[in-house]
Parts: sequence; structure tokens; C-alpha cells
Amino acid sequence: MTTTSKRIFLGFSLTEQQTSSVVAIQQQLPPEVSLVPAANLHMTLAFLGAATTKQMQDLICQVDQLNKPLFSVTLDKIAHWQKPKILCLNGAATDVNLLKLAADAQSIAAKLELHCSEYSYNPHVTLSRKAKQAVEVVNYQPITLQPTKLQLFESYPGKNGVEYPSLHQWQLD
Repeated sequence: MTTTSKRIFLGFSLTEQQTSSVVAIQQQLPPEVSLVPAANLHMTLAFLGAATTKQMQDLICQVDQLNKPLFSVTLDKIAHWQKPKILCLNGAATDVNLLKLAADAQSIAAKLELHCSEYSYNPHVTLSRKAKQAVEVVNYQPITLQPTKLQLFESYPGKNGVEYPSLHQWQLD
């Protein structure tokens, strides 16, 4: 019997207005970068890598038990991350509720033997991939996210590029 797995991550969807603001930033990027489609824009809480059906069921049960408080984060800088070759809109993780949620997600990932990040949590929305260098974008407003739901997303290659369907969601309170 073969065990199938899915590439998964925990994250937060953007509102229509936030998506429009991010798209306006993307329109200022050089044409050689690969833009993340508007439908895929999100803020990742934890990339978890390949997970079996059992690991996903266990993950859902573990996240069900978590305290999932509301939080706020302002994304106000355009950053270039060398290793993954991305341009992103990021900000400082200063809200204790967000930091606790990120730490809890990593703790669950470790317990379930899923991917754990080697970096401290850095809230961001990826704008583009295959970005070889930093670019200057001067005309944009910071975006403040105050999500009401945490989501479990799958990441898979679809007909028109990577797709991120939501597999499960939890209300933040």
C-alpha cells in the first residue's frame, strides 16, 4: 500500500481590498519576475511540507486544541530573499498572539515530524518568484492584516501554475 502525501502549509487569506493593494504593488515590479497570481496571495504561518493523510488528521486535531487569538500585523517593507529568490511584502512580528500561534505551529510540526522552519517567524506575502535581486518600489501603502480565520492549505502544481486550495479552516477569536 502506498502512502500518498500532500504539500501543506498553515496560513491566512487576504481580503479583496488587501489583494488589490498587493496587486498594485506587483504592477510596479520588473517584467522579468514571476508574479504570484492574485488568487494565491496569502500570508504563511508555517510551511509544513509533505504530509500523509494521518499527519493531516493529527494536525487538524492538534490545531483544534490551540488557543487561536486574533492578531494584527503590518506589512510595510519590500524585501528580497536571496535563497528562495522571492520578493515579498513583509513586516515585523511584534503581536504576541501572532508569535505564539507561529511557535505553536512549529511545535505541532515537530511533534508530527513535519517540516520545521530553521528561521524565526517572518510574516510576509510573497509578491514574486525567480527574483534575482532587490527592486525599489516607492509607491505603496503598508497593509495591516487582521485575519479572522487560520487555514490549512495544500500546494500543488495545477494546469495554470501552483494552486492553493483550502483544506480546513479555524475561526480566530
